[in-house]
Amino acid sequence: MKRLLTTALLATLALSGQALADNGKGKGKHKAKHDGHPAQYDGKRNGHDNGLHLGHYKRWNRGDRIPSEYLVSRYYIDDYRAYDLGAPPRGYRWVRPYEDDGTYYLVQVATGLISQIFGG
Repeated sequence: MKRLLTTALLATLALSGQALADNGKGKGKHKAKHDGHPAQYDGKRNGHDNGLHLGHYKRWNRGDRIPSEYLVSRYYIDDYRAYDLGAPPRGYRWVRPYEDDGTYYLVQVATGLISQIFGG
């Protein structure tokens, strides 16, 4: 009886290792997590888009703090009238974190505090 249990236990352990192994190309269990990515995802980035925001947008609410990486001129809306936005008060800027998204945030530059949200 002990021999039968030992054999069954060893067989289970041997087979479970094969179930967890990947195909040797780094596309085992990890690959399955990225099957739902948008069409822009080319599958070669190992799940990282290096800040390209490939279809995954973070939404902030009024009172939240926008990350400082978006408080640079690249994301500022200088021609706010063209977007039907009001003039920002002194110390504030209109920020558009995602170029293909119509959401604009009025942000206090010194703190990143979001005071208004327009669009989106």
